[in-house]
Amino acid sequence: MGVFIGFLIFIICIAASIFWNISMIVPLLIGMCIFSFLAMRKDYSIKDVAKMAVSSFHDSSIVIIVMILIGFLTGLWRLNGTIAYFVYLGVNAIPPRFFVLAAFLICAAVSYAIGTSFGVTATAGVIVMSIARAGNIPTALVAGAILSGVYVGDRGSPAASSANLVASLTGTDMRINIRQMLKTSIVPFLLCCGIYAVFSLNYPMESGDSNTLKFLSEEFRLNPICLLPAILMVVLPFCKINIKLSMGIDIVVSIITAMVIQKASVLECLSVAVLGYQAVNPELADVISGGGLKSMVEVCFILLISGTYGAIFQGTGLLQPITDKLDPLVKRIGRFPVMIILSTGICAVFCNQTIGCIMLSQISSGLYSKEEKYRKMMDMENSVITIAGLVPWCIACSVPLSMLNADSSSVFYAFFLWLIPIYNLIVRHKVEEKEPNPST
Repeated sequence: MGVFIGFLIFIICIAASIFWNISMIVPLLIGMCIFSFLAMRKDYSIKDVAKMAVSSFHDSSIVIIVMILIGFLTGLWRLNGTIAYFVYLGVNAIPPRFFVLAAFLICAAVSYAIGTSFGVTATAGVIVMSIARAGNIPTALVAGAILSGVYVGDRGSPAASSANLVASLTGTDMRINIRQMLKTSIVPFLLCCGIYAVFSLNYPMESGDSNTLKFLSEEFRLNPICLLPAILMVVLPFCKINIKLSMGIDIVVSIITAMVIQKASVLECLSVAVLGYQAVNPELADVISGGGLKSMVEVCFILLISGTYGAIFQGTGLLQPITDKLDPLVKRIGRFPVMIILSTGICAVFCNQTIGCIMLSQISSGLYSKEEKYRKMMDMENSVITIAGLVPWCIACSVPLSMLNADSSSVFYAFFLWLIPIYNLIVRHKVEEKEPNPST
């Protein structure tokens, strides 16, 4: 009963923080205090709980380092024109009768390069949406296509924080994970292309927004070399270069391209890497400005605090009453369907993709052996990561929709997020459950 009340209070705190737009750090700290108190009620001392919390910092620090590097990159890619050139080329190449499909493909390409759903939504997504509004295309349809596109990278990019978090939680190799995720997303991706192509033909763009492109060309010197940092971010990890080293190399290249192409100074590059980019043209302020280490500070604290939950739950067995009931359910409907059910409930209750990953990993720990860590990784990537984007009140969904000024009906058109779990649910029983050979 104590655990139930504790979770109820925690849920209320999360709901209150969302309603009053309070930082998620506040309810997370309250939750940490609640679960620490419940642990002490089970005869664990404050010292024991503190040790459990501290033990989680090592795993969290791995992801936090990546997040810091991503922060640097998101700022520098704005400064050196990488994002602007991606969008400029994509928008200029969009045939009016295939705008919805192009919206999906542009966001998918940029998100795979950057690895952040929020970052792509705030840049490419906002620009694409502004053009769609000018072209009288249904807002919900385009927002759904954008939401689908940004989660292509959020799920499977080497730079994605969620992918790095899942790799850390499951103890798997990121390079192998990426290859496995690509295999399970090819069919859903192609189906999405077909669906959005049909919608494009039925809802062609009537006109375009040339002002945004004009402002972009005035703000930046648009040169093909601007694409080099994004290309490297995709290629380097596939060359078996450590993800952190890949990002470090990319940061150096981004600084060089900013200095050579955009004529930025070293001091300006360092300032943008830390504080983010501020657009010179006020018309682009809501489109290009942002990024930098500053934008990742709250996320890093959230990762650090929420990481302690897993250690406390594991060390004290607070979740044991829930996990005990999973085995009979798995025998009845299968392991992946159970992961989908758990993911839906966790995302709906905790409203956070990061917490959802951590909670799902802990609750499902008894369902997978150590030798099945790659199967667990794939089941998490195909469930909680995408399902978080389908829950309208979950941060993973509400924040992008807020950036796009779109309502929750857009979720219906986010076909990639629907197809990933559905497709893998259909084919799951046909796939032999064996761990992939890390040497392949």
